[in-house]
Amino acid sequence: MTADLAKVASTELAIAADQTNFTQVQRKALEHMGVDDATDEDLQVYFHQCKRTGLDPFTGQIHMIGRNASEYNPKTKEKTWKTKYTIQTGIDGFRLIGRRAADQAGQTISMDQPEWLAEDGTWRPAWSNKWGLPIAARVKIYRNGEPFTAVAMFDEYAQKTRNGTLTQMWQQRPAGQLSKCAEALAWRMAFPQDLAGMYTAEEMNQATNADTQMGYQQQEEQQAQQEAENQASFEQQAETSIQQAWDDIDQLVSLGKWARKHQWPQEYIDRLTNRWNELNDMTQEQREDIVDAEVIDEPEK
Repeated sequence: MTADLAKVASTELAIAADQTNFTQVQRKALEHMGVDDATDEDLQVYFHQCKRTGLDPFTGQIHMIGRNASEYNPKTKEKTWKTKYTIQTGIDGFRLIGRRAADQAGQTISMDQPEWLAEDGTWRPAWSNKWGLPIAARVKIYRNGEPFTAVAMFDEYAQKTRNGTLTQMWQQRPAGQLSKCAEALAWRMAFPQDLAGMYTAEEMNQATNADTQMGYQQQEEQQAQQEAENQASFEQQAETSIQQAWDDIDQLVSLGKWARKHQWPQEYIDRLTNRWNELNDMTQEQREDIVDAEVIDEPEK
C-alpha cells in the first residue's frame, strides 16, 4: 500500500517529456518546499531550467531559492524589499550534467583534484584550517583533452553574517566551500550550453552579503530619520504649548501635569515649574497686568 502510494506520488510529480509548465500538483509540492510566492514568470523560468538540464526539482537536484533584495523607486525615491529568485543546484548536479553532456557528444571528461592558494603564493593539494584561510581555490576540468581552469577567490565568495564575520559553514569548511565554487566555475566553462545560468548555493550565498548589509543600513537610516522627525515635531509642539500657557498659572499647572504624565524631558518640566513659581510669587494685581494667553487644547501625545 505504501509503495503504491509512493509510486502514484512520484508519477504525479514527474515532469513529462511533452510537458510545458508545472502542473497544479507540482505547484503545490513546490509551495510545500518553500517556493510559495513565486510569480508565474519565475516558475516558467524554473521549469525551463529543469527541462533543459534534466534535473528533478522534487529530489533536491535543482532548487529555486528566494532572497530579499532592495529596489529603488526613482519616482518616490524610496527603497522597497522584494523576493527575487535564483536557480541553484548542488555540485553533484553539475557533475551529472557535465558527464551526461560529454557522453552524449562522445567526448572524454576528467578533472584534476582541487588546489588551494596559500599566502606564500604556493598551490597546495590539500588544506588544513590551522593554516588559516585559503586565498583561492583552483579546479581544472578536461573536455576531450582541452583544459578549462577556474579560480575562485575566497574574498569574492565567502558568506558573511550581519556583523561581517564568516558564517559557521565558511568558518568550519572554508576549503571545501571554496573548491565547490571553483569546480562549478570550471564546469560552466567546459559546458556553457548546458550549465549557463546555473549556480550552486556556495556561489550564491555571498550575494546576500551586500543586500543584508544594505538592508540593515537602510533600516538604521530610516529609523534615525524617523526619530529625528519625531523629535522635531515634539519640540515644536511642546514649545507652542509652553508659550500659550506662559502667562496663565492654571494652564501651567495643567500642562505641567500633562508633561509629567507623558514623560517630557526634564528641561521642559523645569521651565514649567520655574515659570509657575515666578507667577505664584506675583501679587494678584501683577498677574492681572499680564495679558492672558488664549485657552489651549491639551497637546496630543
